[in-house]
Amino acid sequence: LPKHSAALAAGAENGRRGYELTYSIAYIRDFVMRHQVIAESMETSVPWSQAKSLCERVKARMRREHRARNLPGEPFLTCRISQLYDTGVCVYFYFGFYAKGVCEPSRVYAEIEHAAREEILAAGGSLSHHHGVGKLRQPFYDQIMSATALQWGQRAKEAFDPQNLFASGNYPAKRAP
Repeated sequence: LPKHSAALAAGAENGRRGYELTYSIAYIRDFVMRHQVIAESMETSVPWSQAKSLCERVKARMRREHRARNLPGEPFLTCRISQLYDTGVCVYFYFGFYAKGVCEPSRVYAEIEHAAREEILAAGGSLSHHHGVGKLRQPFYDQIMSATALQWGQRAKEAFDPQNLFASGNYPAKRAP
């Protein structure tokens, strides 16, 4: 590392372990669900200059959302930077809560994740890094794409798949002109 750098050289081993952890997360999630904990991960990308602020803001928002719903206990909430680029980073957030006695815990989780996505966008993060957008993040299309881009996508979908056979329902409904 350059002498003027504030970075810390930690070697490659931690990166390898983080990469291996990526494959373990689903198994950990399935295990904790048997113990009344609902948890999942989400990812975003953000410029270096906004990474710390984004992490702080999103974690604070998720804590507020957890409290606002009077959920039991303390939430499990952490984040990590999984990929580095010249211009920014990929950030993974992990969130979970004890769901015993919670009415419709999957819906509650989805509401909190939606709030976290709102905060990610407000803090300068992207809607997704590599997980894609799909149906789950579809309500945010209008915030991340111009009307022209949405119209172009709709027209391309109509031209290439006029009977809407492929990825049915994944593209936003046609907007009024």
